[in-house]
Amino acid sequence: MNELANFWNIIVESNTFNFAVLLLIFAILYKKLNISNTVEKIKQDVINTINNAKTEKENAKNKLMEAEKSIEHIDEEIKQKLSEASIKGDDIAKQILANTNEKVDLIEKNISRVISAEEKTLSAQMTQKTLDASIELAKQHIKSLLKDNMDLHNKFIDESIDSIDRV
Repeated sequence: MNELANFWNIIVESNTFNFAVLLLIFAILYKKLNISNTVEKIKQDVINTINNAKTEKENAKNKLMEAEKSIEHIDEEIKQKLSEASIKGDDIAKQILANTNEKVDLIEKNISRVISAEEKTLSAQMTQKTLDASIELAKQHIKSLLKDNMDLHNKFIDESIDSIDRV
């Protein structure tokens, strides 16, 4: 039995035997842990990530091209918008000027009407004052004539009495 124990010691201490046992353990672990599927899954995840990155890169390139294309004529569009704004501003200014001129004309017409009405009022007042002054002057003239000539005074009294009698 000593030989058997000695043989066992030689086998256990041998590197080849240890290597074979280690390979056997790895094979069992490989079968149990299903490492090939795990490695394949990791490999597939890496491939998917790379494909997604390529797709995203293409999408980013497309968006960049669209952005470049959209700003390609931005200077011309800005000039066009500024030109349109200038034209609209000129139109608005012309309309404001026209409205202002219409209002000025209307105000001038109203002023002319007011002045004409005031002239008529003043003319009527002047006519009335002239008439009143003429009447007063005529009264004064009649009174002075009656004072100077008593025969006229008596004649005037007689005519007034005759007028009253007729009524």
